[in-house]
Formats: sequence, structure tokens, C-alpha cells
Amino acid sequence: MSEHPALVVFEGTPGDSTTEQEFFAIRRGVVLDQLEQAKNAGIHRRILCTPDPQLQELAKAIGVEVECERPEEAVFHFGRRLLEVVEHRQLQSVLYLGGASAPLISSNDFRLLLSLMQGPPNLVVANNVHSADIVGFHPTDVLKRVTLPAIDNSLPFVLRHEGGYRNVTVPRLLSLNFDLDTPGDLPILAVHPALGRHTRGALAAIDLDTSRCERIQAIMFDPLKELILFGRVGAPLFQFLDEQTRCRVRLYSEERSMKALGRDVRGEVCSLMGSLIEQLGFEGFFQLLAKAADGAVLDTRVLFAHWGWKLDQEDRFHSDWGRFGAIRHPGLKEFTEAAVHAPIPVLFGGHSLVAGGLWTLLDAGLRARGLPT
Repeated sequence: MSEHPALVVFEGTPGDSTTEQEFFAIRRGVVLDQLEQAKNAGIHRRILCTPDPQLQELAKAIGVEVECERPEEAVFHFGRRLLEVVEHRQLQSVLYLGGASAPLISSNDFRLLLSLMQGPPNLVVANNVHSADIVGFHPTDVLKRVTLPAIDNSLPFVLRHEGGYRNVTVPRLLSLNFDLDTPGDLPILAVHPALGRHTRGALAAIDLDTSRCERIQAIMFDPLKELILFGRVGAPLFQFLDEQTRCRVRLYSEERSMKALGRDVRGEVCSLMGSLIEQLGFEGFFQLLAKAADGAVLDTRVLFAHWGWKLDQEDRFHSDWGRFGAIRHPGLKEFTEAAVHAPIPVLFGGHSLVAGGLWTLLDAGLRARGLPT
């Protein structure tokens, strides 16, 4: 590899709602911490691509090169924009991060990624070859001869199958797999000790209730307790929870690859849990959960797709935080209120909640108890 990799970070911009503004304030902190950790790891060129004026100025203040998005571009296309940045900045080797994709990433993690990128050309390093938000590759001229992906998740697949690049396996580490997908992930992030200074400061500035996370975490370490886990849960996480937690886990895994297969868009999602809720009603459902377990973690996006609910982002965010009074959709308002008033603690969120989110919560608990992680 002739050129030291440059870090390229893409981050979006918040909407107008208060909840979105709060969520993206945390994401700004995460991005700034990522950029500082990269510098500590010896990455000299750090490039941020964002339409967010506030983040642009904060990044420039710590010596980061900034690519400003053009407001006239109504539809963002990841691959085309990445190629533009590569050509404009004349980059031969790139380590790409999606904004807030790794809020716990450290300088040692960056050093690990750089070490994996060493070696002959035509290789791709990705935290998930099927759906990545951390991707390192060189040389970059491959972008001129492949089908440029519209989203970053598909980049490793394209580089491997169209570009002929060799995949380099990345160790499965929490710091490289947990990302901020929805506001439901924020209370979990807030209880973890390995936060950067910008992220910690941003979290302290908002009214964030972490009590339900703390109650779920306590259940994990109690051999007399039971935890329900529902949604797009993969075998690796369940195996990890089974090995590391003290409680018993009731797993109900449904609709994995729902989005990747387009089942949600085509209205094909079919959830047994969703059908049960329809039969029992919202309050009756949570009463049943309380009989079966001491706490529950629910990937609600599977349920929303099953019910055919067309929800805006603000309502989903309010639901994740349990702010049922601010929700406009009547069904979601009733469902969220029933969960908040349930006899047991219930966490709502998306896929990341039942993947890296629970892993993060367990890791924080292990650290607090002085146990190996």
C-alpha cells in the first residue's frame, strides 16, 4: 500500500423536530470523537462529508478537511458522492465510516483497521460484508469500474463481486459493530463508560431517561430473572447472551433480513408476535409479558411492518424514548403508553437495539462489575 489511508466520514443532517435535533446533537458528538480518535491513531488525513453547517464548523476547528454537501441535490447517492470525494481529494486508500456508525470506537480500533489494510492491493476491510458502515479499501480507482452503490451498506459486496477485491475478516468487536440507529440506542450508549468527551457532553445536555436500561441490565445479571428478546435477532448475539448473562433468555426471532429482502416495502412482513398482540390488545399483551418474564426488549419495526403502519420518523423516535404524549399516530401512541405503564421494564428500538445495543448494555454491566468482557 503506497499511501497511508485517509479517513472519510459521511454524516447527514437533522430534521426540524425536537427529537431529531436531540438525536443528531449526540451524533455530532460521536463524529467529533471518531475524528479525534483517528488522529490519535496516526491517521493524518481526515475528511468529513456533511450538509450540517454546525458540524462543519466544529470539524474544521479540530483540523478536519470538510466536504460540504450541495443543497440542490435532492437525492443523495452514496457511491457517486464517495467517488467525487476520492477524486477531489486525490485519495488512493480510504477508510470509510458512516456517521455515528461506531460510537465506541477507540484509537486502538483504528490502528487495528489500519493494520488489516496493510498488504497487497485489491483488498476490502469491512465490519460486516453483508451490511457495512465501516469499509477500508485500496486502490480507490475501483470505484470507476463498478456499479456505484446508492447506500454504504452495499459497498463491500460490490467491491468483492464486481471489483474482484479480496475480503479481509475484521474481528467481531463491540466497538466496531454497535451503531446509533435510532434514539432507542441512546439510553444504552449513555450507561456505557467508554464514551468520548464530545459524546458524553452531548448526552449530558438532553433529558434522557436511562432507568429502563438500568433495570434491563440488572435482570441480565440475576440468575432468578428472565428476559424476553424479540425481533431480528441473529444466532451470534443469542449465543453471546446465553454465555455471558446470568438470567434466562426467551428468544422470539422473526423477519431477519426484512429490509434487505424488501419484505417491508412489499407488505409481506408476517409476525406471530404481531398477531398475538392483535388478539390480546396492547395492555393485555404487556400483562402477558409480565407473567412470562421480568423484562422485555422489542424490535418494534417488525411489528410496525406487520401492522402496515406508515409512521414518520418523529413518531418512531418518540416511541423509542417512551414519550407517548408527543406521538400523533393513535395506534402507536396507545401501544407506547401501554409499554411505559407495563408491570415490567420494556425497551423499544430497531434492529440495532437487538444486536449491538444489547451487546453494549451487557458489556457496560460486565465492566461495572469488574468482570471480563
